[in-house]
Amino acid sequence: MNMTTPEMTGTEILSTVQKRLAVHQPSKYALELVPRVTHKEGQWWYVVVRPSLDDIQAADYNARVEKIERDLKKMDNLNVILLPVVPDWMDAPN
Repeated sequence: MNMTTPEMTGTEILSTVQKRLAVHQPSKYALELVPRVTHKEGQWWYVVVRPSLDDIQAADYNARVEKIERDLKKMDNLNVILLPVVPDWMDAPN
């Protein structure tokens, strides 16, 4: 896929993020996409990806999220920040 973020819809971004999540799923918990919440600011998309369990190692979660963000940039030419929670400024779908 050779698109840039302005050409993609939120639904397309979520679909691409979901594909990248599948590759990096841990065995002890799941990385879950929160599809109702995305936010676009300039060239950047913000997407919420929560761990399915509360008691996980933050370092493992962070390492997986960093790999997914790098894959999205390198393989899909997308600027995406994956967040573990919904910030107050991002409480409504875009």
